[in-house]
Amino acid sequence: MPSSKWFPWDFLKSNQTIINSSKPGLYIFQFCDEFISHILLATMPRELTESGDYFKINASDITIDWLEEKFKTISLFGNNESYLVIEAQNLPANTKKWLEENPLEISNQFLILSFSKPSKNFEQLSKKMEAEFIRIDAPRFWEGLQHLEFICNYFKLSLPMNVKNYLLTALENTSYEFFQAINLISLYFPGGNDIKLEYIQKLIRPSKLDHFQLANLFCTKKRSHFFGMVSSKEIDFEQLRSLFNFMQGHLFKMMDTSYCDGKSRLSKYDREILSHAKAWTTDELQRESHLFGELEIDAKSKSALLKNKLRLEYLSSF
Repeated sequence: MPSSKWFPWDFLKSNQTIINSSKPGLYIFQFCDEFISHILLATMPRELTESGDYFKINASDITIDWLEEKFKTISLFGNNESYLVIEAQNLPANTKKWLEENPLEISNQFLILSFSKPSKNFEQLSKKMEAEFIRIDAPRFWEGLQHLEFICNYFKLSLPMNVKNYLLTALENTSYEFFQAINLISLYFPGGNDIKLEYIQKLIRPSKLDHFQLANLFCTKKRSHFFGMVSSKEIDFEQLRSLFNFMQGHLFKMMDTSYCDGKSRLSKYDREILSHAKAWTTDELQRESHLFGELEIDAKSKSALLKNKLRLEYLSSF
């Protein structure tokens, strides 16, 4: 069954709660990350059925016997308990297969499966099951302000515009960065009283990687400077993955600058691409692009060896 797709703020604008308590059934959510999941699941109605609250269970604990008992067997006592299954990406393979092959007819209960991050299991289930599938997509890179304000609203915190602008330039546009920052501000400034930019600048130091600056370093053949900066900073795996993904796209543009041909006016970025491309051969660009592809895989899998690889690239650049 096709899934409906939303950005977090659009979903909340159209739905006061994550599900309608008057419409029992099977709901399957995929969230872009655990922080957006936490915020939206917090809107869950407290009482989903006449019998009261819902129960929370981890997907790794879901068995076929449990599903049959709760949703296939008619209870003598008229049991209509509802369940929220968290971390649905960890659903055991045999349980997932059973769900695909055994349709659940739920008329007076709620069964809610929550994927806290994108998973191929969600896509597979959506093709084989009858349910309400809802996909919450990650904010796009230019939606930093909306992303930040969405998280501020969760904390019921109103920030001055100069503070918002500072956070947008100082932090990566990720739910993790924004959630941690706003949580910290709310602890230091309960109720959002007397929030001033100079206080926030001392409380939250810049941690954002400037992809364009780093790409400029690398593409002007300052390879040692690039890997020196990347290997010496405290950078989390997601930031590194994002950087390495960006570098592959950047190098690809240098390999094929024809995308500039039809433009009536070139941006500063386009002009830099054309300038940098002159200093590289196609073989060099392909080799470096392949390296960044491998580094992205290491960052995505959170390889413990990644930092050592970056240091080796730094040392081999001299």
